[in-house]
Amino acid sequence: MEGHKEPSKRKGLKLSENKFADWNVGSKYKIEKIIGQGSYGSVARATMLSSGQKVAIKKMDDIFDDEIDCKRILREVTLLRKLKHPCIVNLIELIMPTDPENFTTLYMVLEYAESDMKKILKSSLNLELLHICTMVYNLLCALKYLHESRVIHRDLKPANVLVNEDCSIKLCDFGLARSLTNIKANSEMILKQQNGGAEDATMMSSMSQSNQSDTTMEGDRKEEVASMLLKTKDQRKNIRRELTDHVVTRWYRAPEIILLEKDYGAAIDMWAVGCIFAELLGMMKENSPTFLDRKPLFPGKSCFPLSPAKAATESKAGLPFSNTDQLAVIFDVIGSPSKDDCSFVTDQKALEYLEGFVGQPQADLSHKYPGATGEALDFLQKTIVFNPFFRMTLADAIDHPLFKDVKGSKSENFVGNPVDLEFEEMNLDTDTLRTLFLEEIKSFH
Repeated sequence: MEGHKEPSKRKGLKLSENKFADWNVGSKYKIEKIIGQGSYGSVARATMLSSGQKVAIKKMDDIFDDEIDCKRILREVTLLRKLKHPCIVNLIELIMPTDPENFTTLYMVLEYAESDMKKILKSSLNLELLHICTMVYNLLCALKYLHESRVIHRDLKPANVLVNEDCSIKLCDFGLARSLTNIKANSEMILKQQNGGAEDATMMSSMSQSNQSDTTMEGDRKEEVASMLLKTKDQRKNIRRELTDHVVTRWYRAPEIILLEKDYGAAIDMWAVGCIFAELLGMMKENSPTFLDRKPLFPGKSCFPLSPAKAATESKAGLPFSNTDQLAVIFDVIGSPSKDDCSFVTDQKALEYLEGFVGQPQADLSHKYPGATGEALDFLQKTIVFNPFFRMTLADAIDHPLFKDVKGSKSENFVGNPVDLEFEEMNLDTDTLRTLFLEEIKSFH
């Protein structure tokens, strides 16, 4: 796998000793280079001087300026402290601020990885199917533990999956993750999409026997579940929204998120897994002759109805429409949804909008990915299913024949316990947030 490349030393360029003077990480760590920057802050590679261990330090400035962003940071810190799994990035410590009463910058010391999937996808590196299966299986193991802990990630994408040379992965960036333990749902639909808790007799598991080829039984199950969804439509439509809707980067956003359904659950992570898997298939030379030929499965440029196309010249159901809209791009691949497929949708306007897509056939994925095996195509088709209640469950995904040569990892045997984020129900002003952050920091010291 491709790691981080050292910058070339150009003539006349002097590396200042004070280059990282504003990184107040104490004497325990030596900052070496910036390896990532974004709206959240910066990430640097560093060395723990006592052991020589490489770490990544995430620096976030002015964390109390925006209470919503601040709460997201607190959520990520708390989740990473509580979640311990080989395929989830380890939070080593939070550095103690020099002025605990007035600090505004937070430093997270995290496990270091050599690269991430986004960087690998943009590299000239080619992968074999075995490499891809290993990474996706490890990702599924991380999600199994996460969902058993009643946490959904909500922002799965290649940039949030760290990768090492041995194809081990570390799931990271939990700022948009949520614990369903703290959700006071008036409908059980959220938890019925939760593949983790043994007490949840998931409807999806009962109908989605992914490894069976009996399409008649599968159709019967779909009709049964679709009928149940239609009967509970009003109940689901009127529940109080507990989960925000504008999550997950557009290209990896599941249909239930796009259509603003209130009761989405763990199935949104499975959709993202399918999108990531498809993108990794593009790294096989048989599927993409050069790295310039690689592209995401669903590269939409707008997303109904939160961010519709600004220059749309058409309309569907009286709403602006573009053939580069996320739903349009999705249906170009999976085909237009049937009546049963749309049974989970509760908004009448959305249903009218979906009717405009009738008649689009499903694309032949074997033409799109000629180097993929039948098992790989079967796995992909069952993860990118429009109706979340028809989509492959996480349990079925891990047991899929595609992973028979890579199964057996100890990572699969980790069992998650429900994670409780007590502060979710608190009124969080700046003073309270500072107190909560200090409690998290002190837990490492």
